[in-house]
Amino acid sequence: MNKVFILLGPTASGKSKLSLKLSRDYPFEIINADLYSIYKGLNIGTAKPSDAELKITKHYLIDTIQPNIKYNVSNFCADVDSSIKIILSKNKYPLIVGGTMMYVYQLLNGLSNEYDLLESDKKLIKFIQKKYSSSEIHNAFQSDTLVNLDKINCNDNYRIEKLLERSVGSANQIKKYRGLYSQSNMTVNIIFIDIKDRELLRTAISDRAKEMIKSGLVKEVQQLVTNFNLTQDNQSMKAIGYKETIDYLNNKSDLKDLIEKITLSTQQLAKRQLTWRNKFAINFKVNFPDINYGKLCKFITKSLQ
Repeated sequence: MNKVFILLGPTASGKSKLSLKLSRDYPFEIINADLYSIYKGLNIGTAKPSDAELKITKHYLIDTIQPNIKYNVSNFCADVDSSIKIILSKNKYPLIVGGTMMYVYQLLNGLSNEYDLLESDKKLIKFIQKKYSSSEIHNAFQSDTLVNLDKINCNDNYRIEKLLERSVGSANQIKKYRGLYSQSNMTVNIIFIDIKDRELLRTAISDRAKEMIKSGLVKEVQQLVTNFNLTQDNQSMKAIGYKETIDYLNNKSDLKDLIEKITLSTQQLAKRQLTWRNKFAINFKVNFPDINYGKLCKFITKSLQ
């Protein structure tokens, strides 16, 4: 039986630090599950592990694509699946670590189908999104009895885009990723960093936002924008810290506003990440910031037997 471990939790809760510690005590190799850490050059704003840390423990899906490339959940599931096979072939265990909850959820539960879009289909979808807002597109589907809009928020850009893909490319359906839970030879153990004192997390988020600015986030974003001709429309620049810094570079805010905006956006992200708890079958919880490492190790040791 192949065993996979997943470490989840809100941003700034210490997932990376804990995963590195675990990888020193167990034969783990780490698979990144933070969407924006996949991009090359997005270092400070994503709190990416340092070069030294990356040398100590083998990481997958970090610095794999250029910041002007689009990446989606289907790419992620395929890449993680490939990484898991590599790690298991080395007689080690995959430790998937990150906070992009929707991607991890789909990794576990699978993706029912994929749409083999033609280039002309993609251009049509882009044209529709440029001309109409997500709310207007949502309203346009109200009369289509074949479409279930009950679980799609009118402002959910991602799901609206998927809705368009299904509508435009439905004739070209192909089978998609099955999900880890459907693989009979796979055991999944989910560890979640829970938050008992949210004020402590808010303080950690605020401190991290200030440290990012001090460490050179503005310069990092400036170089990325210049070198790759990026705007806020690029997927990589929608990351928290990057979209706000582009506003700052365009003189839409001052440095104090920038720090406050990054802090607020990160706090909102953490809140959304915590709402995902009930959607996962969590096997073991640890509490931020006082993680009982001994109890966690007992759980992992038992799970590996």
